[in-house]
Amino acid sequence: MRILIVDDETLVRKTMQSQIPAPHQVFLAEDRDEALKVLDQHIIDLVFTDLSLDDSPDRLGLHLIQEITKNSPSTVVVAMTGHDEAHLVEACMKAGAVDYLLKPFDAGTLTQVLRKAPVLHRLLRKNQTLKVQAGKRLVQPLDLSTKSPAFKAVLDLAKKIRGSGPSILIRGESGSGKEIMAQYLWSLENDTSRPFIAVNCGAIPSHLAESELFGHKKGAFTGATENRAGKFESADGGDIFLDELATLSLDLQVKLLRVLSSGDIYPVGSDTGRKVNCRTIAATNENLEELIREKKFREDVFFRIKNFTITLPPLRERKEDILDLAQDFLRAGNYGDKHFSKDAEQLLLSYSWPGNIRELKSAIEVASVLVDGHEITAKDLTPHLVQSSPVYEDVIKNASITEIDEKALEGRYSHVVSEFELKLIEFAMQKKGSESAAARYLGIPRSTLGDLRRRLQGIKK
Repeated sequence: MRILIVDDETLVRKTMQSQIPAPHQVFLAEDRDEALKVLDQHIIDLVFTDLSLDDSPDRLGLHLIQEITKNSPSTVVVAMTGHDEAHLVEACMKAGAVDYLLKPFDAGTLTQVLRKAPVLHRLLRKNQTLKVQAGKRLVQPLDLSTKSPAFKAVLDLAKKIRGSGPSILIRGESGSGKEIMAQYLWSLENDTSRPFIAVNCGAIPSHLAESELFGHKKGAFTGATENRAGKFESADGGDIFLDELATLSLDLQVKLLRVLSSGDIYPVGSDTGRKVNCRTIAATNENLEELIREKKFREDVFFRIKNFTITLPPLRERKEDILDLAQDFLRAGNYGDKHFSKDAEQLLLSYSWPGNIRELKSAIEVASVLVDGHEITAKDLTPHLVQSSPVYEDVIKNASITEIDEKALEGRYSHVVSEFELKLIEFAMQKKGSESAAARYLGIPRSTLGDLRRRLQGIKK
């Protein structure tokens, strides 16, 4: 724990410090101003503060308690005083203190407080996490299962790296379940008091991104009417999930590197950094190596974030899980006793799912709402699949099986499919002019399109 002792008597501070064993980190302050400076530079777990700082008649210690509980609500505050007065105890509790020590107290009393402080800190932290998530879907522990060997290898890796390292990179196609995997990694720690703060980097306006991630000081810019904690500070002691990592600007990547390297965050408008202790889980569907070559992503951030990398298989590579996932989505939606017909199950298994789990969930939710009967058929699902997209219709609207050269097809199925895939990509490239635009047109990640294009061109040669 990071512990702050605030007392205007040097002997009291030094004695208490000597009685607090390692690995606790202890900070000392003799007055309110020094205490606030420490609190501005570090995220403190436990504060012992004297009530009569500098023998002030208005008991500055009470004001300090109020400031701490307002600006750092997950910090455990213990008041200390030489006056045994009932009204003072009540005032301390109202100000936000969780305990009250009467001076002089012995080492045994201090040990008891240190023993129960982590429990109190977890409760305050969990309460603060619930407030941060108020109005949003609360994060719940996950227990993932699979029949797919490819996904089982991913789950085994996730268990191996549990509690390891300050950062994890999750890679995978759009819709493949990267946030679910991040939540699963959080769940493996078996501590629901640990915050899990999810941030969609691509959804934050560029001019607000720094403040959103690292917070800001009062007066830092127009509209900054009070100090505000950023997402990293809210995640202290837990996990922060940065989705769409590649969308961060190069300037912001520099600041992210500082957090990953040293744990220091600098709120906007502050020259003073403060330490945070959280694990960063980042996710992307982009080819970061390609972005580095294009000078659009920093190589040092990449090497810092990829210490442990989890690559999620696309849904087409975990066919064994498709029907189970479909049934899970059907049950979760409370659509009554609806079920899939045999031809619907065949379609679910044969379709390529370019939008992965997200597309599967969407197709099932829409079909379940629109179908009148109890049975969901292939006909009910088909209109909601990517196959009905404009590019598909543009390419194959005049095609028919009778136009295929049977001799050219015989024994060469894979080659013919590869040729068609390449023509599909070349069509989209010609129509849209760039890989990024073509990928959006086809409904697949740019990294997937680039990989497919290079592989198929290699086959053609």
